[in-house]
Amino acid sequence: MYKEMERTLTITGSGETKQAAFQQALLRMREGIVRDTQDILLQIEPLDFAVVSAVQHTYTEKFLGFLFARVRTKYEVTANITVRLRLVELANLEFSERVRQPSRVRRILRMR
Repeated sequence: MYKEMERTLTITGSGETKQAAFQQALLRMREGIVRDTQDILLQIEPLDFAVVSAVQHTYTEKFLGFLFARVRTKYEVTANITVRLRLVELANLEFSERVRQPSRVRRILRMR
């Protein structure tokens, strides 16, 4: 029923600040793990984190092509992360079934 496993993922994120890029990458990690597993996730524990690439893109943005020039910066991060997952396997969990019949009055009220 309870299971621990380790998984290595490659995550990417981008944002207007360094913190936003890392936050987006970690959020995508969690979404990817939840999407890939059918079990109930109890805990994600990071074991190892290695940055593969960190890129800073800088460009000049102008309003109407020549007015109000400003320099914009965008950050992109790609990292490998090893995590330990603690989860509950739903395939091995047995549910008991209970069937309830509503009373006559409730059945009549629901027909409306």
